[in-house]
Parts: sequence; structure tokens; C-alpha cells
Amino acid sequence: MISQVSALALACSLLLAAPTITGSPALEPSPIVQAPAGEKPRDAPRAPLPAAEARKLRGLFTEALARNDGKTRAALLAQGKKLATKHAFADLREALRAGPLLDPKSREGRKQGKESEKLGRFGTTRVGYTFECEEGQFRYAVDCPEKYDAERPCAVLLDPGHGTGAGKSDAEKADFLPFFRGQCESAGLENWLVVRTEIVEQVGADGLRGALPEDRVARIFEALWRDLATRYAIDPDRLYVSGLSQTGFWSWYLGRARPDRYAGIAPMSAVTWQVNKYAANFSTLGVFVLHGADDKVCPVGQPRATCAEFERLGYPLKYVEVQGSAHDVKTWGRLHEALEWLAPRERAKYAKTRTMHFTTLANPWCGALRVDELARPGDGKAATAPTAWVTVEFKGQQVLLKSEGVRGATLCLSPELVDLAQPVEVVWNEKRVWQKLAEPAVEGLLGLAVDRADWKETFECAIELRAP
Repeated sequence: MISQVSALALACSLLLAAPTITGSPALEPSPIVQAPAGEKPRDAPRAPLPAAEARKLRGLFTEALARNDGKTRAALLAQGKKLATKHAFADLREALRAGPLLDPKSREGRKQGKESEKLGRFGTTRVGYTFECEEGQFRYAVDCPEKYDAERPCAVLLDPGHGTGAGKSDAEKADFLPFFRGQCESAGLENWLVVRTEIVEQVGADGLRGALPEDRVARIFEALWRDLATRYAIDPDRLYVSGLSQTGFWSWYLGRARPDRYAGIAPMSAVTWQVNKYAANFSTLGVFVLHGADDKVCPVGQPRATCAEFERLGYPLKYVEVQGSAHDVKTWGRLHEALEWLAPRERAKYAKTRTMHFTTLANPWCGALRVDELARPGDGKAATAPTAWVTVEFKGQQVLLKSEGVRGATLCLSPELVDLAQPVEVVWNEKRVWQKLAEPAVEGLLGLAVDRADWKETFECAIELRAP
């Protein structure tokens, strides 16, 4: 048996550590952090969280997202623990779910290292926002609606950014966004943000820096969302991706990598060979596909067959094959139809059942489960077949895991998934691997929110598990 002190150290290190691909020593399944000494029991009366303290917590969360370093994370957790000794845990959760604390100045340029961002302004579009991640530094542009309000989070339409933008001036890069803005307006969605990245033109196929495996490219988009959330008021439940041809490919791929991140995708005139072996990943994701019947660049047979299979599986999909259209604007000009269909759909938070196929741990989430170790990692390339899969199913107080090729994972729990006042049983491949009371902890609530750059789908407990 491990002591409470050991459990505390283990859980803290879990939340601060990134998942690893290669093996680590087998660990006894351990509970999340229990209430620290001196903290009031969960059912003890607590004072309401004052508005000023809620704003301070949100400000520290915003700083931790923006800098993504140990210092700002530690400050956030310290404040959270302090508040948890006096105020209801539910109040902390509600303060966090209000999202990052922003103001009109948040979208101005900021310092990146020793240099300050130089934002080019072209009408309602700003080009030159910059963020850093493990793969390097990348830029993006935002077209902001005239009625934008930092107090009112809005939906986002993401254009992954076609490789033809490489080497173009900022003014030319800004010219990519009016098409998407016009399609939003035609769909009655004039208050959406439109975002275009330079990720693909840098590290996608034929990228200026050389092509990275697609799994790693998809991970860069996670860093984009982290940065964007500290500048603009976005609704993480209403993030959509659309693109044509090459960026249609990336619309599909981002949906494959993080279906729990997005509310929907609208790929146009795109191949689907990278989708078929990962069809299970799309079970909860809204998909609207536009393709020209006479397309010779990306032949229609691929999306036609893929969409037929999705329909057979009962996935939320609509396929529109445009007669008399090739690889051209006759198809792309109907994007507003896709946006109208997708707009009412929010992402599937707290899905009770979800399946994911993997080749790497670049994007390790399967809903409430983070895969931490694969038996046989792949190369992360789009054409590579899955080397592992996992299914998570919540049935009352029981969590059922089924998998192949997964050695270790972290299960995250929330009141939306189980009753945290009652013991939870975890069964993995028909063997019980955990059965205890999972106590909410500040490290779970705030640490995971920072890790995932997500303040709407929050979790309060993290349980490290080993496959039986």
C-alpha cells in the first residue's frame, strides 16, 4: 500500500508530466490527490467564492495558458489550493468555466522572447500573431467581426492554411480570409472569428522548414488554440475546421487526431485515404463534406466511399456531391451550407462512449482518457495504420476500458461522468484495475485545464492506470 503522502506526490507529478511513448516501470494503480491536511471535508459549510477572487483565479489561469511554464502553473495551483480551504469546490469549477480573463487589449501584439510581435492590420484582419511550441515558432492571422466583445465568447472557423501561402507578404496572407468571412456571413454567422495559420506552409507537405509527420503537425494546432484563447474570447465548445484540397485534407486529419476538440469539420475537395483506417475516431464529430462530381485532382470516389461508410455506421455526417463541378469554386462557394448545418452542433463533451485509434502519443486523448504508453509506437505519418486502439465506456459508477496496444493511461473523472461521492470501479479488458473513492482535487481541476487548454470540459480527478 502506498501512503497518502506518496499518492500526493505521484498525482502531482502525473499532472505536471507529459505522456511518454516508451516504457516506464509498472506502477500500482493510484488514486488522485486526497484533501490536503487542514482542508475542510467536502461536505463542510463553505463561504461563497467572492467575485474578486474568481477574477483573480481566472487571471492566473490565463497567464498559465499564455506562458505554459512551471512558474505560472505553480502560482495558479497555489491560489487554487488556498481558495479550496475556504470555498466550495463547485465555486472554483464555475469560476474556471467562465474562461480566460480578457479585455480589448488582449488582442494587441505582445512580446515573444526578446522581440515584440509586429501585427499587420488589413481591414478587420490582423496578421502576425505568434506562438511557440516544441516544434518551433508559428504565426497565424485572425479576422475579427466588428461587433466582437471580449465578454462574449464566440465560435471559431479555422482554415488550417494552404501551403500556397508560403513566402507571401502579410497583405497577401490576409487575402485568404475574406472568402471564409463571406461564407460565414452568408450562413448568418457574422459574429464568428475566422483564423488562418501558417503551420501547414511551414511544416506540412513541401513546407518551408521540411515536412513533419502529420501527428506532430496536428499537435501544433493544439498550441494554436492555447495561444488564441489568451487573446480572443472563444467558445471551446464551438470550434470548427474547414479547408479545400490540401487544407481539406487537414480538416479531416484534425478531426481524426482530436475529435473531442472540435464541434465539426467541413472538408472540401479533399482526399480521404488518411481517414478510413481511423473511422472509429469520428463517431461523435459532425462532418459536412463538399466535393465536385467531376473533380480530377482529388477523385470523387474516395470521399464518396468514406462518407457511405460513415452513414452506414450512423455517424453525424452530410455529404454533398456537386454535379457539374470539378476542383473549383462551384464546390467551395457552397461552404455556407456546411456552416449552417454545423453551427447548431457543439462538440460532444463528456461522451459516455468513445473509441480512438493511435500510432503515436502526439495527440493522446480519448475523451476522458489520456493514453500514456503504447506497446508499439508508429511513425505518426498519415498513411500509417493504427498500432493501438482504446474504447472508454461509462456505465453508472463503472468505467469499462477495452484496448489493444495500450500499456498505460490516465483516467480523468468529473461529476458529469460519475458520482464522485461514491466509489468508482475501473475494469480494463475484463479485469478490475481500480476501485476506490475518487476525491476531487485542485491539481486535477486546474492542472488538467491548463494541460488541455480547456475550461469547459473540466475534470477533477486523475487516476493513473496500467493495463492488466
